[in-house]
Amino acid sequence: MTVNSVNFGRKAVILSVVGAVVVMFVASFVYRMNHPNLFVKVKQTRQQSAEQGATPPPGMGAGMGGNMAQVKEFMARVETNPDDVEALINLGNSFLMMRAWDRALPPLEKANELKQGNTEVLKAIGIAYFNKEDFVKATVAYDEILEIDPNDTLALFNLGVIYKHYFKKPDQARVYFEKILVLEKEDTEMRKLARQELEN
Repeated sequence: MTVNSVNFGRKAVILSVVGAVVVMFVASFVYRMNHPNLFVKVKQTRQQSAEQGATPPPGMGAGMGGNMAQVKEFMARVETNPDDVEALINLGNSFLMMRAWDRALPPLEKANELKQGNTEVLKAIGIAYFNKEDFVKATVAYDEILEIDPNDTLALFNLGVIYKHYFKKPDQARVYFEKILVLEKEDTEMRKLARQELEN
């Protein structure tokens, strides 16, 4: 084998790797454009969490080992007391952080039955159904939030996304996005996203 053929082989490998990276980037970009995400707030103070009857979802800054230990702890609490709402919420949130949508729903829905009116639980249920691509059930969760708090801009935004991109009802979606611009005074990111959806 000559030196030239070796060099040609190396160049071919490098070019194929670069080409694969470009293809992956383009595919990722196209997927993101065609599959918009819901707006999810993850920042939460300990005081807010205590008021909502749950601790923040495990895993924020923790390793998977820590997640599993907490999951086992919450599962043990639910096994001891199936009506432990706090443990049910935290168990559901733990599975959400792991992207285990099917496993997150049973404890979250049980918590919602036991303690109705918790909008944070309904938001978590909406996220799980959205990621399972069950958009009808996701809208049910967000509609319930709006029955409790008609001015919940996060629920309005997520409904707008579903109606615009998945139900293909842009006129209905516009109503949600426009209401956000009227109601939301502090969350600049939310306002920016709502405006972008209206402009596109």
